[in-house]
Amino acid sequence: MNHGTEFINFNLKNTYYNIIYILNRSLSILAMEFSSPIFRDRSKLSSRYVPAELPHRETQIEQIQYALKGSYSKPDEFPLTVLQIIGPAGIGKTSTVLKFSKLFEEEFRKNRLKLVTGYVNLKLQGGNKYTIYRLLLERVAPELPAQGMSAEEMLRYLLRYLRENKIYVIIILDEIDYLVKISKDSGGIIYDLTRLNEFDPDKPCNVKGVIFIARSTDFYSKLDSAELSTLGRVPMEFTTYSIKQVSDILVSRCSEAFNANAIGSDIIDEVSKFTTSPSVNGDIRFALDLLLYAGNLAESRGTGRVLVDHIRKVHGQIHPSITTPDIEELPKNQILTLLALIRALRTKKRQYVDLKEIRLSASELAEEFKIKKLDVEDHLDDLHAKNIIEIKSLKEIGMHVKSLNELEPMLQRQINRRNDHRSRSDGIGENGDRVE
Repeated sequence: MNHGTEFINFNLKNTYYNIIYILNRSLSILAMEFSSPIFRDRSKLSSRYVPAELPHRETQIEQIQYALKGSYSKPDEFPLTVLQIIGPAGIGKTSTVLKFSKLFEEEFRKNRLKLVTGYVNLKLQGGNKYTIYRLLLERVAPELPAQGMSAEEMLRYLLRYLRENKIYVIIILDEIDYLVKISKDSGGIIYDLTRLNEFDPDKPCNVKGVIFIARSTDFYSKLDSAELSTLGRVPMEFTTYSIKQVSDILVSRCSEAFNANAIGSDIIDEVSKFTTSPSVNGDIRFALDLLLYAGNLAESRGTGRVLVDHIRKVHGQIHPSITTPDIEELPKNQILTLLALIRALRTKKRQYVDLKEIRLSASELAEEFKIKKLDVEDHLDDLHAKNIIEIKSLKEIGMHVKSLNELEPMLQRQINRRNDHRSRSDGIGENGDRVE
């Protein structure tokens, strides 16, 4: 053996391993430098992300599966099935249907069959009939050309292609109510897609299901009797989430999105209460945005974890309950009552305080500002009527603001400004001297 060559090879190997070692170390350092103390994977807070588990939507998934059960065992004998999914925004309609489609594709795979999902969001991607059918063609069979064909020709071409290639399809049209509201073509689309099995009545239709997703059934009034007949009048209605369900969903999602100690149960509770308030109505997308922006704020401030104050600050920016003009229009006694509530909340470090604690805080304010004792009950009712504070009971009074620490000095400045104005109007200067 040539010892010189052996020595060179040995050195080359050492150099190679040294380079690999240095690269790995560099990558590790970079990963540590750019890793977030708050987030494990912030993409898990995206509304487009469909998690492996959908808490509190298992029943709805099973209902859709039951409606299409058997289509994968004897697909050519199974009729076209039309479903409607109805419910307010952000309560899991789209995620549920997309999760079902993945499970359904797997069932077809088990039977050595191919199922493709054609999903179109009509609010984001819709338009006229031609545009929508072209999008469906691209989703289901991207290899097929669409140029030079009418909308109806595209559908016929697609159905023939699916049949000849033994491909089965589920079509999902999201925001159908939006399309019906803005487009004159919308009724024709519903008519076409609910009667796909009639294009070639003597041959099997390889589109096994058409699922329409809408926020309400109000769009029915814009459809004619033939469209309503094939669409059906028995939708699957999704109800809004309860506060317990919202909490369960956020716990599940946060376990994927945040580092272990970056978010606590107090944050989940606060976001759940915001999300189930009448103005938000259980919209999980709102909750996910709130958590994402609060996490970004915690990261930028270097706190190491998300704090309730971060949640309130972000909430106040995207969903303010009180603004500077609101404060300027409030009577002085309501401002003092609001300040008493804020100080009680800040002192007790709770989301809600009881009436006794607000009264105590108001007594301290009366001494501080040298005013007579303040009866807060009526003023609290007025603030609640203006949606500035929340009163669940006499033991649960709170408010949703961007930051208690930021609102308190704003209120103090407003009180001081009014006191200064009163002193001047009484003929007293800033130093207590009478103004001639």
